[in-house]
Parts: sequence; C-alpha cells; structure tokens
Amino acid sequence: MADSWEDLVERTRGGDVTPGTMFGSAGLRTGRKFFAIWWHEQLVVKLPADRFRQLADAGLAEQFEPMEGRPMNGWALLHDGAEWDPVVAEARAWVESQR
Repeated sequence: MADSWEDLVERTRGGDVTPGTMFGSAGLRTGRKFFAIWWHEQLVVKLPADRFRQLADAGLAEQFEPMEGRPMNGWALLHDGAEWDPVVAEARAWVESQR
C-alpha cells in the first residue's frame, strides 16, 4: 500500500472532520457520524448503494462484515487499487448529506 491511515487522517481532518473510535478501531467522522474506519489494516468507508456496486463490480470493494455473516449495509471494505482520497471524499459527502 502506497498510503497509510495516518497520512489519510492528516489530509482529511479539519473543520467538522475529527478522528474518533468506532468498534474499537480508528475512524474519521463528520460531526458525530463516521464515514471511514481503519479495520484490521484495511480502509472501510460508508457509501451509497450505487457507488458501492460500482466499486464492487470493478473489484475494488466488498461489503464490510465486522463479524462473519453480519454485513453492515452501506459500508464498503476497499481493496488494493482503490484510490483512497476520492472515495473518502465521497464517503464524507454522503454522510454529510444524510444529516
């Protein structure tokens, strides 16, 4: 991976975006709502269903399951090859639009 969670946090934080903890993992939130988490050395983001399908169809994401058999709707586990910054920006915008 050419990027790190710490670098992503530094580029993304500021204004309404703050770091926090979700499920015991580091995360980024806007206000009180999380839009990205660092889960077992993998980036997970909250996205609308159509965008998730695009990424999944391209082989760049799969549905996030924090426990086997327990998928979290709206959350995508990104695979290698997914460009973090644009997807994280989309996740932030999506979560902000839901307030």
